[in-house]
Amino acid sequence: MAKVARKSSRMRTISFLFLLLSLTFCQKEDTSFDVAIAFPSDPPSLDPLFATDLVSQKLAKFIYASLYQFKGNSVERRLVATDTFLINPNGNRLQIELSKNIGLSADDVQFSLQRLIDSNFPRKEDYSWLKKINKLSDTKIELILDPNSRESTVKEKLALPFSTILNQKEFQTNGQFISSSEYQLKEWKKNEFILLVKRNDRKMEVPTLSDESLPKSILIRILPQSTTSLFLFKKQKIDAFKLTDFLLNLPEADERHTIVKRGRSVQYVAINHLNPCFDIHFRKALNYAIPSTLIIEKLLGNKADLVIGPVPLPFYHSLYSPTSKPIYYFDLAKAKEHLSHSKCFPKIVDEELEFRMKGDDENQAKGRAIVQALADLGLKIRLKALEKAPLYKENGQGKGDLTLLTWYADDPSVWNFLDPLFHPQKKGNGGNRAHYTNTFVGSILDQKESSQKARSLIHLIEEDAPWIFLWSVQENYLVSDKFIRYGGLSDYL
Repeated sequence: MAKVARKSSRMRTISFLFLLLSLTFCQKEDTSFDVAIAFPSDPPSLDPLFATDLVSQKLAKFIYASLYQFKGNSVERRLVATDTFLINPNGNRLQIELSKNIGLSADDVQFSLQRLIDSNFPRKEDYSWLKKINKLSDTKIELILDPNSRESTVKEKLALPFSTILNQKEFQTNGQFISSSEYQLKEWKKNEFILLVKRNDRKMEVPTLSDESLPKSILIRILPQSTTSLFLFKKQKIDAFKLTDFLLNLPEADERHTIVKRGRSVQYVAINHLNPCFDIHFRKALNYAIPSTLIIEKLLGNKADLVIGPVPLPFYHSLYSPTSKPIYYFDLAKAKEHLSHSKCFPKIVDEELEFRMKGDDENQAKGRAIVQALADLGLKIRLKALEKAPLYKENGQGKGDLTLLTWYADDPSVWNFLDPLFHPQKKGNGGNRAHYTNTFVGSILDQKESSQKARSLIHLIEEDAPWIFLWSVQENYLVSDKFIRYGGLSDYL
């Protein structure tokens, strides 16, 4: 009888939840739109200089434009008609002529790129090669660069949202972030929605998507809980949202209505290098203690890939050997052996270590599985769940012993899985959240000489184990028939 009562209680709770959702979301709406997409949170800021989180990067694809853009693994011109890269011992030059009818001028370019020099922002170090911007005419500019700068690296950085070209007058007069993009922001109601409308003033001579491939308006709903997104999807109130792990087996998530993105992210545990007890033996012990393959199979439904160092296996195999494997695997005996040789053993096993993570439903199960594995190693672990903002802020301040995090690559360059994450000059909010210090790694990252150098660096970092290397979670999006009709939309997920 007790079991029946508990089951009845749970059913009443679920019914009450769906009733509340119905009352909240199924009222008549004043906002009209063609397609609705769910984002888990608002962007922290509309300023593209601070587009370091995944939500900001996705929004930037809709409303911002840089001089260059990524197409697959290559970089193409976007607002640029012609360009010339000149080698000069006094400073390399990149001379650019803008495309016509983009609604932006050389003054706008000069103003926008000067912000990279003058402003303080998390990724400022990535643009240290940019020294000066000269206006040559209304449509031509010249960038003065570091003598050691490489053309490929410069253009990659000029394709990121941080280097968005803004309308100077709109920014200085109205505080508006107006660029030359497919969409513009019409309304933003924090914690509720962002309304985007397609621009009708774009008659660009650069390639763009056809009118039929994108909707005229997009409503981005802010929905932190995936259960709410599912409810609204079933009510045809949204057309796309990211499936969390426990929703992957939904009957609606068939092959036609699921879009899968692989190799764009890596999930890891940052090991705080400010703690002298966390030496190489301790770090290797943690890596051998995690049954990653088992967690991927049982907990993630095989919807994740292993990693080689910080690089997702599919991404690594697309560049290098398709037979390469991670050097860490589950071996509790080997983990305990490394732990016994660590600097602070046996004292370390009596100290309580703090394991931090986001407190959302997507991270809870994975975090608890990792904590259990560390407990099996013999460590005392206290789990602390935080909201995203304080988690990242306090990590930047060096707090927490172990922190479960996810890195989403800004661009498809292999260096983007290396430079922001391990450069000694980018600790904390710059991307190096393990506060990892290795000057030799830093010197290689400063040069970025070749793909083979990157490969050697991947294995060097893997061997040094600054993280617990976990997996690359596949991004699975449930989409409606309406969403599918717009062929260009999937690129924005």
